[in-house]
Amino acid sequence: MIDVPDHLHAVVIWMSCAFGLVIGSFLNVVGHRYLADESIVSPPSHCPNCKTPLRIVDNIPVVSYLLLGGACRACKKPISMMYPMIELATALLFAATVWMFGVGWQSLFLLVLISNLMVITITDLRESLIFTNNSLVLIPLGLLYSWFDMGQTNTGFFSIPLGAFVLEIPHTILSSLMAILGAVIFFEGSNLFSRLLVGENGFGDGDTHLMMGVGAYFGWQFSLMALALGFVLQTVLAIPMLVAQWIREGRYVSLISGGVAITFSLLPVYLMSTPIDVDSRSLYTMGCVLITLVALFFFMREIRQSQAMTFLPLGPALVLGTLVTLFWGESLLNVVMGLWSH
Repeated sequence: MIDVPDHLHAVVIWMSCAFGLVIGSFLNVVGHRYLADESIVSPPSHCPNCKTPLRIVDNIPVVSYLLLGGACRACKKPISMMYPMIELATALLFAATVWMFGVGWQSLFLLVLISNLMVITITDLRESLIFTNNSLVLIPLGLLYSWFDMGQTNTGFFSIPLGAFVLEIPHTILSSLMAILGAVIFFEGSNLFSRLLVGENGFGDGDTHLMMGVGAYFGWQFSLMALALGFVLQTVLAIPMLVAQWIREGRYVSLISGGVAITFSLLPVYLMSTPIDVDSRSLYTMGCVLITLVALFFFMREIRQSQAMTFLPLGPALVLGTLVTLFWGESLLNVVMGLWSH
């Protein structure tokens, strides 16, 4: 990591923010041109509706959107709010990354991760698509990040004697490989379960690839945290729509089975704060998992019969869970481990 003098620290943060605005503008282009199956290099930036090339003054991140009143100068058609939101989000994330992790290889690899997560958010929100260009590339990058322990976990090495030579494999890379395998098993196993119950996959391949990349970067503990946070966020968004629909349709079996599944899936969190020994807590947790699976069976059967599932792209929720884990994962993990060992 490069040591930045104290009097230049604020300058570096603001430069990172400005750089993020520019990159965010480019990521908008990448995401929308991927969806349109167009080159990201040519033609120059243009209105997606009337194809009029944008002037330089109309292509300034965020500022141009505000000056134009959120509409194309030529055809006056409204411009999606997603454009400035992605630019602002990228700018803030770039600045936060440099502020928290400093100037160095770690931040560079994390900025590449964030850039791909922004494009994934764009494409998944608009068309429920995650392109392999943005997801699979994270796996080798994440493995490099882990191999050189850029996260500075200092967890040591796993030594393999090879005669006169000893091969030392960082514990971080083993954790990353476990996370990659875990992502495959979880999503493909869930898809198999979903096909048996409702005749179709519950998740897309893009979700699997995304979490494989996240696992390569952060290892099994933090990728599991990102996955859990993503599902919590997805549930918070989906439940109100489903409940309103089922109440109108009188589908009370769906409501009850869904409520039981949610209750018993969250119960282990409560058990962490209770004064019981670890063995009892583990036994109760296994019971909660069993009840949750049974409730999910009836829940998914009702979904299949009613064809009432509200499909929301999971990618953006996983992205948000990953970002929360990136910046606050260590603190959250300490809280969880403290409660579990209480």
